[in-house]
Amino acid sequence: MRVTRLKYVFPIYGLMAVAAWAQPQQRLSLDFDQKQSMKAKGATAILDPRTNQEFRATIDKGTRAAERPEVVSQECHTPPSCLRVSLDPSAKGAAKNKIMYSFWSHYKPLPGGEQGRMVIGDDRVTRIRFAMKLGEDYDTPPHQMIHFQIFQPKEKGKVNKVKSVNPGGPILSLRIVPQSRRKNKSPGVEEFIIVARSPDAQNLKYYDKRDAGVLFRGQVRKGQWNDYSFVLQSDDRNGEMIGRVGFWLNDVKKFDRPVEWGFDPARYGVSPKLGFELGSYRSADPSGHQTVYFDDIRLDR
Repeated sequence: MRVTRLKYVFPIYGLMAVAAWAQPQQRLSLDFDQKQSMKAKGATAILDPRTNQEFRATIDKGTRAAERPEVVSQECHTPPSCLRVSLDPSAKGAAKNKIMYSFWSHYKPLPGGEQGRMVIGDDRVTRIRFAMKLGEDYDTPPHQMIHFQIFQPKEKGKVNKVKSVNPGGPILSLRIVPQSRRKNKSPGVEEFIIVARSPDAQNLKYYDKRDAGVLFRGQVRKGQWNDYSFVLQSDDRNGEMIGRVGFWLNDVKKFDRPVEWGFDPARYGVSPKLGFELGSYRSADPSGHQTVYFDDIRLDR
């Protein structure tokens, strides 16, 4: 993999940038405290009354959740409100369990137009920040669980020219380490990885840096809020999607370096447009209950 020389250096939120003109423009700020609520009783779409914007969840067939997704007022990161998403054991015959909210869409019209769209290989900087808490009764999943992803969809009508590669999907994600790969056995702790997908990094076995694409492995306590911050950049280097990926946990830098992440739309039959999603996404597990909370979501582009 060739190493990309990046053009600019952008520090984390709250620190002065190298040049004021290089600052990304704020595109999304959502703290659930401005009367954001479900669009209707029993609905899962979140309505933001400030902009009349809707945030819809992708919910796969067979997904079960006794507690539907809801804007709640209980132990939030910044009171009074935050978003709660829960999963229960899957329905029999389900392929997977998924409730993922697209907070910055890869296909829907965006506030302010196409200038804010996340596009792979365009060399622009995107900053994402959100707070997340795992419920105190969160069960470690038998298989991996995704709570954050940058999603690259396959594009209808396009052909994948490299049959040995399964392209697209969660090209950057935060995943909970499954039961069989845990190192810390404490019931009050969950381990997670930050992982990139690319043509050379598609599958996980160890859930640590022995796997291609795993950038970081850490742990968080259940029932405690944590702040997750990312700085993302993607450049097309002769068909390789390489760019800066930086990650901060509670404003402490964990890594910041050039990474190959994502797939070349010209070769792999995928869209150049990317989405930013939060929620819960795992295999169709026959047991276990997981509740996760989100608050203070921000995207600068």
